[in-house]
Amino acid sequence: MWTIIQTEILKLKRKKMMLGTFILTTLLAVIAVERACSISRSSSYMDSFGDLYTMAFKNLATVFLPIVLGMFATSLFFDEYKNNTLKELLIIPVSKGQLYLSKIITMFLLSLGLCLYTYILTVLGGFIAGGFPDLNMQTIRQAFVLFAEGGVLVPLAVLPIVFLAVLGKSYLLPIGATLLYLLPVIILPAPLMGIHPLASALCVYSFSSPMAADMVYSLSQVVEGTSAISEYGVCLINMVIVGIVSSVLSVIALKKQNL
Repeated sequence: MWTIIQTEILKLKRKKMMLGTFILTTLLAVIAVERACSISRSSSYMDSFGDLYTMAFKNLATVFLPIVLGMFATSLFFDEYKNNTLKELLIIPVSKGQLYLSKIITMFLLSLGLCLYTYILTVLGGFIAGGFPDLNMQTIRQAFVLFAEGGVLVPLAVLPIVFLAVLGKSYLLPIGATLLYLLPVIILPAPLMGIHPLASALCVYSFSSPMAADMVYSLSQVVEGTSAISEYGVCLINMVIVGIVSSVLSVIALKKQNL
């Protein structure tokens, strides 16, 4: 299994859009750091390190990362058919379940890599911008927890898009579905928590730190203290169930496909 995962990682490294992805990820982090440098610490918008790391996290995880993972998931599956390499992989022999799992693990590793890369840039940016009274080990740990959660929860939330990538014979369906999948979460996330996996991820983030909770309430346009935010367990269970169902359907779809 590890050999297959290594092969998938090597495939990613050869893709031209990998370089573009890391450039855009760097740019998103730099934008957050630039804002921290340009806004006075007397302003409530940037008077704590929490403001910086939640801004960098929002830039990465709310829209950019789901789209990137949707594109890479589509590429991971569709390219096997386009290049006619799936038959060769199955000769090894590798079951279609193992093939699916290796690609999903690769997607999770990519997500974690982008999140931890942004986390490192954000912490460095906090020291460069300076003036944050709360820039200490506690807030650095809180930032790490938030970015690590994003690295795991976002790919878990996009597993339904992976199912469409398995079904699709082109890039159009899963990439278009990714945009439609994101739209309701961007417009009205609070009522969808516990129902929509990406909205449920927002709910889970709110429990990682007080600053993350403020970020979620701001994104959800909900007044803190109301009952509009779902419970942690409900949201996490929703994400796991949807992820498992999507994975089972994906493996079934792969097994039914004719090579």
